[in-house]
Amino acid sequence: MSREMRIIWLHNRLSTNDKASMKEYTQKFGISSRQALRDFRYLRINLGAPLKYSRKRGKYFYSESYRLPSLFEDSMKSQMIAEDRVSFTLLKAVERKKAVRLVLRGGSEFLFHPACFDQRHEVFYGIHEDGHLCIIRTDTVETARVSSIHYVEEPMLWNRVVPREAEFKEVTFELDSKLQTYRFFQFGDLIMFIASNEAIRIVAPDDVIDRLRVVTNILEKVLSD
Repeated sequence: MSREMRIIWLHNRLSTNDKASMKEYTQKFGISSRQALRDFRYLRINLGAPLKYSRKRGKYFYSESYRLPSLFEDSMKSQMIAEDRVSFTLLKAVERKKAVRLVLRGGSEFLFHPACFDQRHEVFYGIHEDGHLCIIRTDTVETARVSSIHYVEEPMLWNRVVPREAEFKEVTFELDSKLQTYRFFQFGDLIMFIASNEAIRIVAPDDVIDRLRVVTNILEKVLSD
């Protein structure tokens, strides 16, 4: 779910004189505490909300009544319509077991085989045209068009158990002098992705790069022995 959609939820929650804790917010949307703090900061500073934090209760609240700026609400309505259209297309493709031609907001275009929809994280799991696990958020999609291509065989994800509390990670990699994003929830998926794409260079985040270095050192030691 996009930041704007999360803020809409938070605003609606706080507007009823209710409160929200950091733990509740991060668990609901499957995001990190750092990302949640950026959301709170955006709501308070960029949108001018009277957002306060109670150290005693450990929760956020509105200190006075507040309404989101009309421009923000209008923008969100347009975004929600666009995301609903993408979701409908992907759900239709899941039902028909057909591939979808996706164009992301960053400009990349590829064939995506959607396998299922995770309502908790609001993402679609499926297989990228290169054969690897792919996780798609509707707010990252510019256009989605169902193709005439049927699955030759069902993606591995159909028989895969995705942990309910799974936290999805992203890596930024460089390919042909362009920065792109790969999403994964099991580290093995990332390793397989790298192994089949030797031309890429992982550039972020640092914790994933450090873990890859550890794995590389272990493999070198095992192979040398």
